[in-house]
Amino acid sequence: MSMSGKPKIIDRILKALKAFARPVVQEWPLWCTMLITLVPSLWQSWEYHLRWFHELPLGVVLSTLSSMSVVAVVATLVVWLVSKLHHRKLVKTLIYIVLIAQWLVALFLWRNFSTSYTPQVLQLLAETNRGESTEFLSTWITAHGTMRSLLLVGLTLFTVLLCEFFRNRVARWLSHAVPSVLIAILVGAMLLQGLWLGHKLVRPFDSLYELEMAEARYHSSDVFSMLHASIMTLNFQQRENTAAIDLAIKAATTGKVRCDADSIEVVLVIGESYNKWHSSLYGYALDTSPLMAAERDKGLLTVFTDAIAPYNLTSVTIKNMMSLNSLAAGEPWHSKPMWPAVMRRAGWQVDVWDNQRDFMVNETFSASLNSFLFAPEIVERVYHAVNDTAYEFDGDLVKDYFDHCRPAARRMVIFHLMGQHTSYDARYPHTREWEVWTTGDLPGANASYLDAHRRGIMLDYARATRYNDYVLASILEHYRDRDAVVVMLSDHGEEVFDYRDFMERDHNPQKSPQMVRYENGIPLLVWCSPVYRQRHPDRAAAVAAAAHRPFMSDALGQMLLWLGMVESPWCDSTRNVLHDGYRPAKRLIYDKIDYDSLANQR
Repeated sequence: MSMSGKPKIIDRILKALKAFARPVVQEWPLWCTMLITLVPSLWQSWEYHLRWFHELPLGVVLSTLSSMSVVAVVATLVVWLVSKLHHRKLVKTLIYIVLIAQWLVALFLWRNFSTSYTPQVLQLLAETNRGESTEFLSTWITAHGTMRSLLLVGLTLFTVLLCEFFRNRVARWLSHAVPSVLIAILVGAMLLQGLWLGHKLVRPFDSLYELEMAEARYHSSDVFSMLHASIMTLNFQQRENTAAIDLAIKAATTGKVRCDADSIEVVLVIGESYNKWHSSLYGYALDTSPLMAAERDKGLLTVFTDAIAPYNLTSVTIKNMMSLNSLAAGEPWHSKPMWPAVMRRAGWQVDVWDNQRDFMVNETFSASLNSFLFAPEIVERVYHAVNDTAYEFDGDLVKDYFDHCRPAARRMVIFHLMGQHTSYDARYPHTREWEVWTTGDLPGANASYLDAHRRGIMLDYARATRYNDYVLASILEHYRDRDAVVVMLSDHGEEVFDYRDFMERDHNPQKSPQMVRYENGIPLLVWCSPVYRQRHPDRAAAVAAAAHRPFMSDALGQMLLWLGMVESPWCDSTRNVLHDGYRPAKRLIYDKIDYDSLANQR
């Protein structure tokens, strides 16, 4: 090719890029307004991504552009269409009215209720009549959050008018070669990212689990993704929850059940994001579980060594944990009744104290779980008491229950703790008692990828684990002189820079042996009070004998029914890890992966 040919090719490329950018250049105020107003949770996104890109400010910018990318696809299409219309001003005015109105609604929800377009909000709108809407608006129209929302909307509208006034002047400058090429590259990159992200998020899903996994892995805070996820969530909830709630009510009110115990208490403690390998019970170098170790040394606590969770998501794991289904048999969680309903039918009082009920209610996983666990029918027909207050620290939640619990002959108590949920530094009181150790005490702190910030995170996790040990001990102390058994496990595991530069949970479908070891491996502890051991020596001995058997948390209900001496057609000794008839099934994680085959790979 001749040298004269190269400039022609470059000219054609530059001309094509300028043509590609022209609609955005001409209608830049509309394009930018759509990006800003259709990502109402942008400030939340910045806060979220700052945790991951704290070393690189550029990372925050890139993550923000990624959050805007789905909207960028729509915005680019809109400005292209607008540029082709004859009645451009009228169409733009109508679009701006819709954008500003949506912006006002989004700000109103966030400023007054710290929420967005969640399944709960859409369901509330669908169920609200005209009279309720009028009363609601009259109550909140003068609220401080509403006033701030109106002020921000007014500022936005003023900015839009100002930009439109200078639109042509700025567009002429942007039409120059360098700005046009840069805009074309930026818009092109955002369109590619938006099309890819939209394919992952704004598409049909076969199950709520698939939707939650996509939300967790490809999180985006734009209006289109949020509305799509909320609508899909409501559809799945209506289908799955209706079946599960009907089964639960039926199990709580009908059927043959029997309980041979006159007075007994069973306590379930569900932890959160508990990496068992950061507990001294499982060999961690720091003494993060001294109080549980003391109970073990007394012969009261059995530490199970091979327990796993089927998923690394809270909602789907706990749904399977609370149901009597079997994942190995291909039974979805909503195809079998929840075991608390069976215990209710057997004459047990069932109490639930949940410190995560109001946590991250805007997220799909929270809406998914709470819509079942705290459905009005479940609260009324299965539980006897539930908490109405969440606490900063789990110890206060436990104390609140013991201050309010009523006498009962047979009682089932479920504590759902905040545990070691991120952020770890918020999971323990910052007092001298809990601010133990320094980063220099951490095992493996010399790994090449560990800097001061990451070591600080590991230190906070260790302290949170030790505080969790104290919370568990406070529960055991309350039942020490009672006929009681306490079962403690976590919803899933966690990564805390254990073998790579990564924390929390990885939702990549490609799993490694190390990944499932830390994210699916969970602690399982069973504590039998001295009274329980004396009155039920055979069951206490069975607990100790089962310490090394393989267990997956979807079989939890079978264990609890047996410990409470409840007999029901739903009981299955082959799935009860404490029973002599236990027959370990293939442990399938994420619906299809054989955990034991993967975990044993080298």
